[in-house]
Order: sequence, then C-alpha cells, then structure tokens
Amino acid sequence: MKRLALFAILTFSLSAVYAQKGKVSAASGYMETNDLEAAKKSIDLALEHEKSINWPKTYVVAAKIYTELAKAGQDADGIKKAVDFYKKAIELDQKGDAKGKNIGKYQKEIKLQLTFFKPDLTNSGIEGFNTNDFNKALYAFENVLYFNDLPMFQEEAPGVDTVIVYNCALAAYNAKDWPKAEKFFNLTIDYKYGENPGDAILLLDQVYDATGDSIKAAENLKRGFELFPEDERILTTLIQYYLDTEQNDAALEYLNTAIEKDPENPSFYYARGVLFESIDKDKAIENYKSCLEIDDKFFNSLYNLGVIFYNKGVEQQNVANDKTTTKEFNAAMKVANEYWEQSLPYMEKAHEVQPEEAAVLETLKGLYYRFERMDKYNEVKAKLEALN
Repeated sequence: MKRLALFAILTFSLSAVYAQKGKVSAASGYMETNDLEAAKKSIDLALEHEKSINWPKTYVVAAKIYTELAKAGQDADGIKKAVDFYKKAIELDQKGDAKGKNIGKYQKEIKLQLTFFKPDLTNSGIEGFNTNDFNKALYAFENVLYFNDLPMFQEEAPGVDTVIVYNCALAAYNAKDWPKAEKFFNLTIDYKYGENPGDAILLLDQVYDATGDSIKAAENLKRGFELFPEDERILTTLIQYYLDTEQNDAALEYLNTAIEKDPENPSFYYARGVLFESIDKDKAIENYKSCLEIDDKFFNSLYNLGVIFYNKGVEQQNVANDKTTTKEFNAAMKVANEYWEQSLPYMEKAHEVQPEEAAVLETLKGLYYRFERMDKYNEVKAKLEALN
C-alpha cells in the first residue's frame, strides 16, 4: 500500500508539471491560429505557476507572444517585456535544471527565436526615432547590441554592428542621456563609422558642451583632427574652441595649418584676424583684407576693418586734443581724418551686406557727421529711427 501511495503521489506531481507545461504548448497553439488573447491568457498562467516558472521554454514562448501583441498594438510595452523574457530564458538555460544538468538545452531554440526577434527590436528603435521617443529608441538599439554580443551569435558573426552603435549614440544624444551618448559616440569614432566619420566627433563636442567638460572637449577635437585631418569642420571647431578659451598660441598654430590646407577659405583669415586684433592690429588688418580678397562680402571682416580704422581715428583725435598749438592739433587731426576715411568704405560696404545692422548705421552716422555729409547723415539717422 505504501508503494502504491508513493506512486500515486509521484503520478500526481508529474501530472501537475505537465499540466502547466501544457499551458505553454497551448499558448504556442493559440499563436499559430492568431488567437493572441487566448495565447496571452495561457502564457500568463504558465509564467505565474511554480511548475513552469523556471522552464526556459516558458519565456521563449512568452517573448514570441508579447512581441506579436506589441506589433498588433495590444501592448505598448510588449517589446520591452519580450526582451526581458528572452534574457530570462537565456539565464535559466545557462543554469540547467535543479540538478545542474541540461545546461544549454534550449540554446538553439532561443537563438532561432532571437534571430526572428532582432528585426522587430530594430523596428521598435526606428519607431522610437520617428515618434521622437528617443528613450524607446535607445532601449531597443542597446538591446540589439546586447543580443548580438551573445556567444551564440558571436561564434558565427564576430564583431559589432556599427550602424546600431551609431543609432544608440544618436538616440542617447536626443534623449539627453549624456553618459550613454559619450560612450556610444566614442565607440562610433573608434570604429570610424559612416560616410562622414567626423560627424561623431562634432556631436560628441556638443555633448561635452552640454555637460561643461572643456577638458574632454579639447581632447576630443584634437583626436578628431588627428583621425580625420581632411574634415575642415573639426579643424574649424577646434580653432573656435581655442579662440573661445583664449589659448591664442594653440589657436594660431591650428589656424596656420588650416590656411595651408585650404588657402581659399575666407573664414580662416577672418579667424586669424580676430586672433591678431589683441596682439598686432596691422596683422589683423592684413588678414581681414586677405579674407575680403576671397569674399568681398564677408560682413565680419568688413565691419571689423571699419571699426579698427574708426578707433584709430578716435585715438588720434585724443592725441590731437593733447596738443598745445594749433599747428600740432591740425597735423594730428589730419591723421585722424585719414583713418576715418579708411574706415568709411568698409562700413558702407558692410551696410550694403547687412542693411539693418544698427552698429554699422551708428558708425556711419558718426563718420558722415565728421565729414559734414549731412544728406547721408540724415539718411542713416532715419534708418536707425525706423529700426526702433
């Protein structure tokens, strides 16, 4: 009788196990007939029962069902749940059964289903971009990388999908997740991904600008120039960084390099002119004029030249005011007027390029008054009043 009772208990126990595993099989069957509601009910029961909760196949089937629920618009978090289910299936499969046996028994099935799932996960990332849900996009693309990096996939296709890495970087950047943006842009740079690999350098520069990390910003731009010396955008940004941080020697060094590489770029001469303004006005004038030889409508060079000569005239006027004789005063004022005469054509040209620039109009008003050109003075005065 004892043996019979023990056999009955064992039979009942096995029946309970198979009953719950039958829920998993039933869920798969409902999936095949596209009855997602019944499939969900069946798999949810299996996910809660102690007899099937530690079975890897339960989670593989659950992942398939919740992926379809997401695609059918019946579960907004279905893809995320599927990711978690696949990870749980892998975890349980690596543990084996209660005795530590059958490790990896379901690996082939998991791998097969993940192969079908990764395109769905990628599409979820794309949808995140299209709907400006960048956290969703980042989650999806990060997990594509995670699954790709599993040994089961690396055995056949070792390496990294650089497109997905870059998508992670862009998603993190748009989500303002600066640590992850930094991580993935650095990886993108390491892999030299894209038709314009310098893009990652420039976007990473914006990350460091947002986080206020000037040290990393400089290191990133210098690395970018070394890796992609032909990318003028990086060189220009690096020069601007040194100008902004008043590291004049470094800025001048890179500006000289830039001009050697592209002597027909007016912006470089303009930037070098700005640099020289606080060091050597004559060299500043020379560079601004070089800029205008290439582009005679380059507003900033026109305006800065006008300002330099105008200020020189003001300084000379102050010198004249200190003179003690009429002859000395007149001689000094003659020089002042010569500077103002040099300023005028640059300011007039700057006004042609940007007619509503108030600073130019104010300077022109002062110059016309000094030269007693009252018709021009009144014209400029009226334009200034119209701006207010």
